[in-house]
Amino acid sequence: MNRGSEWRRWELHLHTPFTQKEDRYSGKTPDEKWDNFYSSISNYIGDGSDPLHSICAIAVTDYLSIDNYLKVCKDQRLPDSVKLVFPNVELRMKPIAADSPINIHCLFDPSIAGELESRFFSNLRFEYNQNQYSATRSELIRLGRDFQGSPSLSEEEAFSVGLSQYVISFETLSNIFKNNPQLRKKTIIVVSNSSNDGASGLRAHSDYFYGKTSQLEATRRAIYQLSDMIFSANPKDIAYFLGEGPDAPDMVKEKCGSLMPCIHGCDAHGNEKVFSPDADRFCWVKADPTFEGLKQVLYEPKERVRISSTIPDEKPDYYVIDRVEITGNENFSPEPVYFSDKLTCIIGGKSTGKSLLLHNIATAIDAGQVRAKEETAATNVRLVPELKVYWRDGVCSDDKDKQRKIVYIPQTYLNRLSDEEQETTEIDAIIQEIVLQDEKCSEAYKLMARKIAEKKQEVAKTIVDFLKIVADRTELNEQCKAIGDKDSVDSEIQKLNVQLEQLSQTYDVTEEEIKQYQDSVESIESLKARLAAISKEITHIKEISTLVEVKTFTSHQFSIYSESLLKVADDVKKLADEAWLSKRAEILKQADDDQKRVEEAIKAHEEIVAKLQPKMEGNERIGKISASIVSAKERLAKISAYTAQLQVVQEQYISYLRALGKIFLEFSQIYLDYACSVNDGFVSSTDELEFSVRKVFRIDQFSRKITEIVDNRSINRFTQFNLRAITEDLLSPEHIMAFVEAILENSKESLQLKSGYTAESALREILTDWYNIDYVVRMDNDNIQDMSPGKKALVLLRLLISLAESTCPILIDQPEDDLDNRSIFDELIHFIKEKKVDRQIITVTHNANIVLGGDAELVIVANQCGKNAPNKKFRFEYRGGAIEDNSPVMDDGKIAAGILNSKGIQEHICEILEGGEQAFALRQHKYHFIKH
Repeated sequence: MNRGSEWRRWELHLHTPFTQKEDRYSGKTPDEKWDNFYSSISNYIGDGSDPLHSICAIAVTDYLSIDNYLKVCKDQRLPDSVKLVFPNVELRMKPIAADSPINIHCLFDPSIAGELESRFFSNLRFEYNQNQYSATRSELIRLGRDFQGSPSLSEEEAFSVGLSQYVISFETLSNIFKNNPQLRKKTIIVVSNSSNDGASGLRAHSDYFYGKTSQLEATRRAIYQLSDMIFSANPKDIAYFLGEGPDAPDMVKEKCGSLMPCIHGCDAHGNEKVFSPDADRFCWVKADPTFEGLKQVLYEPKERVRISSTIPDEKPDYYVIDRVEITGNENFSPEPVYFSDKLTCIIGGKSTGKSLLLHNIATAIDAGQVRAKEETAATNVRLVPELKVYWRDGVCSDDKDKQRKIVYIPQTYLNRLSDEEQETTEIDAIIQEIVLQDEKCSEAYKLMARKIAEKKQEVAKTIVDFLKIVADRTELNEQCKAIGDKDSVDSEIQKLNVQLEQLSQTYDVTEEEIKQYQDSVESIESLKARLAAISKEITHIKEISTLVEVKTFTSHQFSIYSESLLKVADDVKKLADEAWLSKRAEILKQADDDQKRVEEAIKAHEEIVAKLQPKMEGNERIGKISASIVSAKERLAKISAYTAQLQVVQEQYISYLRALGKIFLEFSQIYLDYACSVNDGFVSSTDELEFSVRKVFRIDQFSRKITEIVDNRSINRFTQFNLRAITEDLLSPEHIMAFVEAILENSKESLQLKSGYTAESALREILTDWYNIDYVVRMDNDNIQDMSPGKKALVLLRLLISLAESTCPILIDQPEDDLDNRSIFDELIHFIKEKKVDRQIITVTHNANIVLGGDAELVIVANQCGKNAPNKKFRFEYRGGAIEDNSPVMDDGKIAAGILNSKGIQEHICEILEGGEQAFALRQHKYHFIKH
């Protein structure tokens, strides 16, 4: 029982051979019937390794008798896996149901079995023919003889007749327990809810559910209010008595006195039915196999009992911490410390080793997480390097190749986490991780991250290209200034042409010859430049082997069809390369033809020049003027070329400037797309919490960057917009374009950069991603940032527990230190009970409500040896047990040494935890009707 309360099969309604009614067990002799009975049990249970067939507790049932129970106890022939046998006394009670008296059962603590004759059976009363009869064996024999009017009737026949006629009244049973409260504490009353012999038979079952009233309604309610449990496997009954049916919980409490569990049994009266209820509706109880364990079902009617053909709430072995072993350390016992797969609470006084144990478990599993969180929590716990953690599938924490995941929450961590004031806190990371557990949100986030990375690369390239354009524009402007302006050169050419015309009239050179000579000289220069360009391009074309670049596919884009896509891409490239080689030959032939035509044209013009050159050289002045005209025309051609280039560069400048102006809008849109995707599609697994996402511009950080890069005096001179009061609305494309040009200008009105910054480095640092995603969490219409510290800590706890793989273990150290009492009682306990079904939770606590309200399956009591609290042997010792454990640990018939062994877990809880007794009382009555 070191693991505390576990799901086990209980058989709560088993008749034996020689049961007082309908004995159908096989066997020709009494011994043979009992032998066959025990064989049926042994064959069913086997070696006890099959949890579906391993019965841990049996209620031996009979009508107004525990004789067969006593025989079973005396025989001691049950398998070892059966840990508890207790008596179930079945009675018939008035009023009459549909077919017979109401069937009601009294399950007794086996510790009082020897007292039942005097305390229970002798106090029952049945009146016949104005005579009173108790339910002792002798009185039942007397009733049988009186009823038959045959004093000579044998004892067995008379007993059988008396028992068949013995129908008690509700008042009789009620008064026995009213007059003997101690007996009531040792009894669990269970009423059948069958429409034939159960309480629902007092009228149609559906009538009860839907509010019709009969004359026996008060009687029916009184029977339910006397009872503790319902014998029924009907899903409608189970839901109704838990307050999950047509009547709300408060109405069920008012009608029935409390919410109640439904239990079930095989009701075997013959060998074939032993432990085999109809439709395999097995009864599972999560408790120690003790009578006190069964009583826990009354306090947790929903969580502690289940009727199912399979084991309830099973977890994969690799998600369950099984035990801890500390060997080779003289301060600790080498005995394993076991854990429940649901809720384990570690309790103890101050400095008893509670947090020490939890911290070292977490460190053994995930030391990195522990270090990171304890930096925030500012805690320091001693390391126990000898501690090893074993998972239920056999993996040890020493095996670094099989690392496991946990969620560890150190003491005070939640409060300190909520105090963080950084721009992006760990809270944001936690919320984001929860959101990204949703596959669609995760894909949207990856898309956003990819687009941001691509956009940053694009911006960096745009800035470099833009500054190259700026440099080219500056160089072209300087070249234009050096050559001169077009109007001046045109005027000079006109002047030279006039002079040349005058000279041509004086000398033996015609105007046509001068023009022809000048045209040929100019054409030769132009054609030679074209010939050089053709030759250069032919060389480049020959170097091009392919025009196709195969697109690469990343793993997040394609995983199923990537191989097919790559094959298709390779095939397409081969086809394209073949087509290119054919077309390249055509282009090269065209280029060769062009080259020949240009060479022929150059040769023709050179012939003209050679023919006219003697005339031109013969007249020195004409030659000089002609040369000047050719030179001026060449300059004019350069001016035109520079002007055309400058126009192209200016268009490129404007295009790049506009692209830079839109950068903030483009980054903003990427974040908005992600926010919309999450807000439209995310469904939280935590119903009480609402999640949303919004885009945030980091105004303060952006403003600081401006003042870090730009000289303060020039900031004051900048008039386009107020750089000292930046808002996202001011970052329009027009404003950003003006800002960029102000950095590039070199004037008094421009933005002067501080020492160490260039235009490129300044633009790189300013024109980048200044956005964040803000994850908003709300609970009860409160934003997490506006919550009280206690409520915020509770929300953080919910978030942390929702993290990871949603099924890994959770280790929490004293969550009550971060929460107020209301949050613990109203929220935390409910949350823990809900989560422990799917997640193993191990918590250190000094709060009784967490232990008892959370219905801890296992309580581990820690103690450090001291004068007033001695241990059995070691400095630090731990003892585990269930809440229902109320007995000391025995050693050879004596109470074992050490304070932990000296009393039951219940007493430890009451002594160690503040308010323990009140918490026990609250737990016992929280599902009961309270009269106002």
